[in-house]
Amino acid sequence: MYSENLHPSVSFIETLRSEGGRLHGLDRHLARLRGTVLAHGGTLREDEVLHHLSSIPLPTEGIHRLTLTYDSESILSHQTIPYQRRAIHHLQLCTLPPRFTYRYKYADRSYFLNAQSTLPPETEALFLRPDGRITDTTFTNILLELEDGSLVTPAYPLLKGTQRAFLIEQGLVYEQDHLTPQDLARCRSIRLINAMLPLEEAIILAPDQVYP
Repeated sequence: MYSENLHPSVSFIETLRSEGGRLHGLDRHLARLRGTVLAHGGTLREDEVLHHLSSIPLPTEGIHRLTLTYDSESILSHQTIPYQRRAIHHLQLCTLPPRFTYRYKYADRSYFLNAQSTLPPETEALFLRPDGRITDTTFTNILLELEDGSLVTPAYPLLKGTQRAFLIEQGLVYEQDHLTPQDLARCRSIRLINAMLPLEEAIILAPDQVYP
């Protein structure tokens, strides 16, 4: 179970979209990394991260997922793999345990993997707080398209994703507190986004594709 006081010494990840040899949203990834390092009393500097990234030979064709693994002191490793979009046809509502938090992007994702392993193929977990508020799936932030066409996202997700931050900054998405499964049932569509899934490539589901 994740709780910040249960992680005295941990490692973290940043997942970046590489397309045609160019990294997307680098400034926002660096900002999140910087905040994580500072919160854990580390000394890893942004110029060290940029130097490491500059040494990685990025593929010049296609879309790839670059994952940096780091702790508060240094870059531990990186991996670049071709991106494969997941097929998601349903969401399954799952309630989180009390005190669960994923404020920082921990490299240890065993809780999410265990939750996902109990679900049928092409079904993704959508986590609820104990009070019933919607948060995130195991790998995406969630957007709700309202009847007027506007897009809203939970004000308190498990993790504030970089694509989510970009869309909010651009005024394309608005935060809304206390979104619940009832809001899912009333919305026009549900969209799943992350650094690899920008808004124009979001996974789109209908309300009746959500299992209680």
